[in-house]
Amino acid sequence: MKVLHVISDENIGGAGVLLCNLLRHFDRERIESAVALPRGSALIPRLRALDVPLYPLRHPCDRYSHASAQELCTVIRSFGADAVHANAALCARVAARRCHVPVLHTRHCCYPPQGLLRIPVVRTLAGLANRSLSDRVIATADAAAENLRALGVPTKRIRVVINGSEEVRVVSKEELIGFRRRFDLEESDFTVGICARLEPCKGHHTFFEAARLLLDWFPQRRFRFLLVGSGSREQELRELSARLGLGESVRFMGFLEDMAPLYRILRINVNCSTGTETSCLALSEGMSAGVPFVASDYGGNPAMLGESQAGFLFPTEDANALADGIYRIAVDAELERCMREAARARYEQCYTAERMAERVSEIYRELLMK
Repeated sequence: MKVLHVISDENIGGAGVLLCNLLRHFDRERIESAVALPRGSALIPRLRALDVPLYPLRHPCDRYSHASAQELCTVIRSFGADAVHANAALCARVAARRCHVPVLHTRHCCYPPQGLLRIPVVRTLAGLANRSLSDRVIATADAAAENLRALGVPTKRIRVVINGSEEVRVVSKEELIGFRRRFDLEESDFTVGICARLEPCKGHHTFFEAARLLLDWFPQRRFRFLLVGSGSREQELRELSARLGLGESVRFMGFLEDMAPLYRILRINVNCSTGTETSCLALSEGMSAGVPFVASDYGGNPAMLGESQAGFLFPTEDANALADGIYRIAVDAELERCMREAARARYEQCYTAERMAERVSEIYRELLMK
């Protein structure tokens, strides 16, 4: 079967990383893939490395326009797609319908109806649009599936596929020394990281407030709080760090093309999300390296932990509870060791990229047999 993936991302985000993970693990004898995406997208080098045919788009595909729909119709026919898989690309769904090709899309986010979608009649219209423009919808967490049902998507069309990540590679001692030197870190530092776009929904203010508490509670411990990612809040967060007096305990590390050294030095992986979170790749990637986590109880985060001992949950935006979770691990070496083992086991059981690719392949087969 031939599947055209359409993604609107110009930068490298979770959806793009997931797409690369899928393409890397599909059985190429059964699934022939191609990708349509914006010209100049930062994803293009990664996709070229996977030897996947690319169709750079001149027109934005994240919202409807006649020009974009026409362009995508041309791509669908040129590739000879048997199915279209859209990621935040509304025009791809419209174009697939025009070409009479089965279509599915992935819901990567989790949040209650917002803005106009709070109005019942608007939700009804959104439900009609979703039903008419997608034969199947992949939800990346049960929480995302609940959102879809609230928007009028029939349960029978929803398939839950938990995000899968690549196993973090082993990093040499020499590379770790160089990485620590680059960010002025010592091997004895107790490193606590948050890997997320610097945007309001990621809850970095809670992370900083917890950092201040930990420095007060445990002054003899050399904590280092690592922020990985870029975004619109960087200057605001730098100013907040200064107001809280966090000083040299904080590192703004920016976007890291290779996350392996970071995960190999982390002691605790933090997720403070207050919106959108489904099955967080930063958490599953960290678990593959045996890194325990402390995460907010928003969206899909509770399901990431499940019944395992891989981490702790805290009430969303509760800095005291976040600090307490980090403190409990920092003062108990045996607890940390057990949690590291549990994190690795949880990854192998639930969050491998191979597992995700197998599940999505099943949905493609189901879609084409209907």
